Amino acid sequence: MTSVSRRTFLGTAAAASVSAVAAPAMAASTSGNNLPAKWDDTVDVVVLGCGGAGMMAACQAHDAGGKVAVYDAGQSPFHTATNLCGGLFTAWGSKMQNADPEGRKDSWQQFAEDIMAYGNYMSLKEPVYCFAKNSGKAFDFLEDAGLAKHHLEPYAGHSRLRAHRQDSFKGRDYIEVLVKQLDKRGIKINHGMGVTKFYYDPATNTVVGVQVGEGDKAKNVKANKGVIMATGGITGTPQSLDRWVPSVAGKGVAIGGPKNDGTAMMVAVRDVGVPLSHMQYIASYPCGIVVNGRNGPYCRWWFITNNGGILVNKNGQRFMNEDALGGLACATIMHLPEKTAYCIWGANRAEAGGPWGAINYPHGEYFTTEEVIERWDTDADGFGIVKADTREEVISKLGLPAATIDTVERYNKMCEAGVDTDFYKTADKLISIGADDGPFYGASFSPGFLTSLGGLRTDSDLRVLDENDQPIEGLFNAGCMIGNFYSGTYTFAMEGMNYGATCITLPYVLGKDLGSGKLN
Repeated sequence: MTSVSRRTFLGTAAAASVSAVAAPAMAASTSGNNLPAKWDDTVDVVVLGCGGAGMMAACQAHDAGGKVAVYDAGQSPFHTATNLCGGLFTAWGSKMQNADPEGRKDSWQQFAEDIMAYGNYMSLKEPVYCFAKNSGKAFDFLEDAGLAKHHLEPYAGHSRLRAHRQDSFKGRDYIEVLVKQLDKRGIKINHGMGVTKFYYDPATNTVVGVQVGEGDKAKNVKANKGVIMATGGITGTPQSLDRWVPSVAGKGVAIGGPKNDGTAMMVAVRDVGVPLSHMQYIASYPCGIVVNGRNGPYCRWWFITNNGGILVNKNGQRFMNEDALGGLACATIMHLPEKTAYCIWGANRAEAGGPWGAINYPHGEYFTTEEVIERWDTDADGFGIVKADTREEVISKLGLPAATIDTVERYNKMCEAGVDTDFYKTADKLISIGADDGPFYGASFSPGFLTSLGGLRTDSDLRVLDENDQPIEGLFNAGCMIGNFYSGTYTFAMEGMNYGATCITLPYVLGKDLGSGKLN
C-alpha cells in the first residue's frame, strides 16, 4: 500500500478543490526547492491583503524599521470586510477608556475573562490575552492618526465600559484612517496582484517569498523577515461559502469582500502544506436580503424584529422568539426547509423602536423616526422591502398564505396582554401589528455571512503552524483567516471583538514584532 503523508494529502486535495475557481493560479505546486532564478524585488515584509489587518500590519512593520510591500487581489481597501463592520472596537487601556471613571475600573485580565467565558473557554487563551493586553494601544494608534468621532458605550457581554463606538456606526472610518497612514508612509498598495505561489523551502520549513500576479504581471518577491497573510476569509462569494460550509446548502447571502474567497489560503495549503482549522464554523446574521442573487445586499434588518414585528415561515407561522441574538436567530432560520424567514411590521414600529442605529449597513447613519420610515419607503423600491396599506396586501406581496393574518392577530392579542405565551418574547418588544398601525412593511430574509471563524492554524505570535503544530518560519497570519481564535462561537454578544481583535489589534502587534526583527 502506498503511504500518503498528511502534507501530500493536503496539497493534492487543495489543488483539486480550487482548480475550478482559479485554474491559472493553481496550475502547479511549488513544493521542494523550486525557487525562482531571480527575485524581482526584495523587502523585509510582504503583506498580502489591504483590509484593516493588512494595512495595520504594514504601518507597524514600517514604523519598526522594516521595508514593506503590500499586494492585494482586489482593487480597493474599501471592498474589504473591515469596511463592512459596525464601527465598534472593544478595547482595554485606551486613552479614552482611562479618561472615564467607569472605564478605569477595567483590567486586561477582566477583559480576557469576559471573552473566554462567552466562548465557553474553548478559544485559545494566548491570542485572546494578546488582544486584551494590546487593544487599547491599537485603538490609540487609530485615534492619534485622526479617527473620525467616536464615543464609549456599554455593551452586552462586557462587564466593564470598554466598547469604543464610531458615531457613524461605520467600519469605513478605520479604513479611511489606515489608507491615509499608508500614504503618509509612502507605502503603495499593489492592486490586482493576488498571491499565486508561496516559495517554500521544506529543508528549513521556511517560506522565503511569494509570487504575486499572473502572466506578464507576475512578480517574484523575496521576504527577508516574513510574509503576512491578511487576505480575508471565505465569505466573499456564494461558491466559497458552499464549498466550506455545507450547512449553507445553496442558501445565504455572501457579504464579505469580493476577493474573500479563500484562494490565497488554498495556495498556502497547496504550496506549503499547512493544515486548516475550524472551517465548518462561520458567523451568520439573519439579515441577508436576496435581490442580487446570493451576493447581497446585507443590512441590519434584524432590528426590525427584535424590537417589534414578527418572523414567520413560508406557511405564515411564527417559529421563534424574534428577540434572539443574531447567531441564534440565523441558526433557527437555517433549520427551516427553505432557509428563509419572512418579517412583517407596521409603521408604528419606527416610533417604538428607537434609538435607531445603522438600519441599512452600507449607509451607517443614526436615524430619527421620520428617517426610518423614509428609509423603509426608499428600500421598498428595489431593495427587497414590500409596502402596502393593509396587512393582507403585505402578506400577499410576500407570497405567504392568506391564513398568515391569523398568526398576526394571535400575536396582537399577546401584545395587548403583554405576555408572549408562544415564544416568550419580552414585553417591551411586543409591538402590535394592528389594522390601524400601518402602512405596513415586509421582507424575506436568508442568513447573511460576513465573518469566517476558520482558517490557518496560528500560534500566539501569529505564526502559521504546520501539520505537527510547529511554526513555519517566515509565514504569518492576520485578520479573518486566524483559524483558532473563536473556537466555534462568534462573539455576537460582544460585538467589536472580530475586527477589533483579528483585523486591528493582532496585526498591530505582529507588524511591530516582525518589522523590528523580534520574530526572526
